[in-house]
Amino acid sequence: MPQADDTQAQSIMAGVRRVAPHLLQRVQQGLSNLELIHTPHSTWPLPHGNHVQQYNPRRPLRVSILDSSFNPPTLAHLALANSCRVEGDSFYRTGEPKELSAPAYDAKLLLLSVKNADKTLKPGDASYLQRLVMMSLLINDLKPDSGDLPITTPDSSNLTPGQLANVAIAIIDEPTFVGKSEAFRAFLKHRFCQPQFTQQDIAIDSVELSFLVGLDTLERLFSPRYYPSETDMMSKLHKFLSPSPEGDNARIVSARRTMTQSDIIQPKDNSLERAKPFMEAGRIAVIDIGRDISTYSSTTVRRSLNSVGLSGDSVWRKLVTKSVADYILENELYQAGP
Repeated sequence: MPQADDTQAQSIMAGVRRVAPHLLQRVQQGLSNLELIHTPHSTWPLPHGNHVQQYNPRRPLRVSILDSSFNPPTLAHLALANSCRVEGDSFYRTGEPKELSAPAYDAKLLLLSVKNADKTLKPGDASYLQRLVMMSLLINDLKPDSGDLPITTPDSSNLTPGQLANVAIAIIDEPTFVGKSEAFRAFLKHRFCQPQFTQQDIAIDSVELSFLVGLDTLERLFSPRYYPSETDMMSKLHKFLSPSPEGDNARIVSARRTMTQSDIIQPKDNSLERAKPFMEAGRIAVIDIGRDISTYSSTTVRRSLNSVGLSGDSVWRKLVTKSVADYILENELYQAGP
């Protein structure tokens, strides 16, 4: 199996390298605002036809979206992508966390934004193509969110890890989550009109998009400085996080951050207080991905490589998968800039 998995990884990586330059150019030239770079099969985001978990048109199609700069992807990214779907959260309650079990995700998406409200391409950064290749290297480490169902059956035993996890890769030219939700829903509406979906009865208005983020991103989502006004912010977020048909039926799933002394001495603005009603309504959930992993960041990897070099301290390697570490070394990434 390891050799087969390696062959699959090489095949996916080759496919990404082949199609990504043209699709990146389309997005960067404004010819398209969203492009799929890789799909595990022709009818994604529906589960593969041999998968034990099939889509039931009487309920929403549930898609998790890990939107990040992936510069590079870390084990924290992987933990978020592998997190199971939850409902409700106890972030503002006392006592032990109580995350309620919930129906599984039908599909997963790794989404690279080529326009970010805070970040621009800097010297020493990985190129967008290199980031897409590293994202493709995560696929064999992704797991299906199968809930209480078995992961495989005789029919599904020949599926690749990416097909079992039902994970795709895409790029988008949209800086805000509200805009990303609108763009992806419009993309799916068009996609579901294609011939391979003609036998499917998919209610696009009930598609549920769960955006997987870090707590710092959740804070920015509710920070007025990214909107024309606080009134405009709350109006957009109410629509974004409200169930259909009134809203976009989006959810936010955030990793819980390990609190440090600086967090206590220098409290953030009240952005998370603004999020509280949405948490209580079950539209935002805060999950644990592990005390250590929650501290892993792409910035730490870049700074470590920039300061100690490729042949120096290997601490950074513990923050990424082996395949990503090997790719960084092979391509001598992050040797200039923070």
